[in-house]
Amino acid sequence: MGLANDRIISQVENLLRGSVVIPSIQRDFVWMRPDVRDLFDSLYRGYPVGALLLWKTNLAVPFKTAAVVQADKSVHQPLYLLDGQQRLTSLAWVYRPESKADGRLIDLRFDVRTEEFVNPSAVQRKDPLLIPVSTLLQENVQFYQVLLKAGVTFDDPNFDAWTQRMQKVNSIRHHQIAVITYESDDYEEVAELFARLNKGGRRLSKGDLVYSAIAARWADGLDTMDSFHQELRDNNFALNREAVLRLMSLLAGTGAHHIKLIGAEVDETALKEAWQDTERALRFAIDFLKGECSIPRSEVLSSPNVTIVPALLLHHRDGKLRPGASQLLRRWVYTAMAFSHYSLQVEGKLDAEARLIKSREGEGLFDELIRRASGTRSLDSALHPRDLEQKYSTHPFFKLLYIAALRGTARDWATNIAISDQPLNTGATIEYHHVFPRARVQGTYAKEEWNSLANLAFITGQTNKMISSRLPDQYMTEIATERLTEQWIPEEPELWSLDRFPDFLAARRRLLANVLNESLGLPRYDGQTAPQDADELPADDELIVEDPGAPTLAVAEGEPRHREQ
Repeated sequence: MGLANDRIISQVENLLRGSVVIPSIQRDFVWMRPDVRDLFDSLYRGYPVGALLLWKTNLAVPFKTAAVVQADKSVHQPLYLLDGQQRLTSLAWVYRPESKADGRLIDLRFDVRTEEFVNPSAVQRKDPLLIPVSTLLQENVQFYQVLLKAGVTFDDPNFDAWTQRMQKVNSIRHHQIAVITYESDDYEEVAELFARLNKGGRRLSKGDLVYSAIAARWADGLDTMDSFHQELRDNNFALNREAVLRLMSLLAGTGAHHIKLIGAEVDETALKEAWQDTERALRFAIDFLKGECSIPRSEVLSSPNVTIVPALLLHHRDGKLRPGASQLLRRWVYTAMAFSHYSLQVEGKLDAEARLIKSREGEGLFDELIRRASGTRSLDSALHPRDLEQKYSTHPFFKLLYIAALRGTARDWATNIAISDQPLNTGATIEYHHVFPRARVQGTYAKEEWNSLANLAFITGQTNKMISSRLPDQYMTEIATERLTEQWIPEEPELWSLDRFPDFLAARRRLLANVLNESLGLPRYDGQTAPQDADELPADDELIVEDPGAPTLAVAEGEPRHREQ
């Protein structure tokens, strides 16, 4: 990595000459006119304006059309501008107004009276003492002639002071800026560096960078991809770019490391074909997840990557499954969710699963997929009630219990109407309810108990308000027995009293464990099976890949969304 200082105007000229280009991973120019004005004000006052980061590589990196006209493309390998596009482009537009690619000039003026840079209005443009900055930036400018043209004579008492101010604007040309040159032939490494540089606001992901690079190579690519993402959102199944690109990369034959999609060997035709396959595969997968797995929307998934295996499998089998395969694939989906299969080593796991899908058939394929998704657990080891201790609404088990409630057509405790994930009536919005209200237990029992899965149920907002802060032994007698059974509430009334709260939790954990065992195709807990120590969450920094958010359910009024773990 090289570090040097250079005149800022020299770097602007390099951009205009084409010896510095904009890599396709860069976003478009986004600054507004006030941003350009503020940049010049900072340079005039000698404030630091940051460094430029250039990338030197032997790779044939795709680059995009800059927002300036680069008249003389360099015959040598160009340098790629990783950080500084907004600043250099702004300077170029003012320094060489004719270079602005869209032809619409940036009219930036300098008020010699107030030393302010101005984006002038139509009236202000008539003011002769608002001097075009582009004029003042040119080499060998004759400042006295500028003032004379503005009607300021030599005997004006401000003549010398205003001349010095214009000279100071011109000296922006000589402002020294740090230029860092990063040498690397590893595109993925540079993409990660670029993503880290752009942490202001929404952090750019590698998926964002790859989308930009594809758009630079495929003329209608961005519009095509954005249109499909909008279709997913309209169907309540929005997926992040990373997951979609991993699937696209697998279908393109470049593996799950989607950064390889921007390799030189993947041309526009290959990108179009891979994207068409991606859309087709995801439509198969989402129909399967909604219909067979009762997953109503993407937020209920533990990770968007869970869609990839069903998409690959259904794509390669033309949307058809053999008898019994649907249940096995559903079991894989639930298993991958339950044990946070994609919390680590996502690409490596997907590459292995893609090879399996191509090379195996029948139960042997699903046995191996499920074994891998189970992690370190034995394939047919039942969940123990103790596995549900200290599990909260953020845990994947909560999402699987929600799915089980929907699949079992659980009904609301007051209305006796089946709960709906997306009701039209706002009063019927599902909330997760503390069976023993928080207000009644938090002073007596630990938060790890009253906030755990075993104390949560799914009811509508209007029913939650009806229950308010009453204890179960006060309100459950008003609820039909079958409504409680549908949500796995222990039927013994003696467990509904405040002093038996720990016993209620233990009894409900036993019931919930077997709900999960049934969903996962595991044996029932028989009261003797020892728990396994395999369901441990990864470290915080490893959870970045896996979204740990709970289903987007409302919470009882006044209660925060719980993010424990």
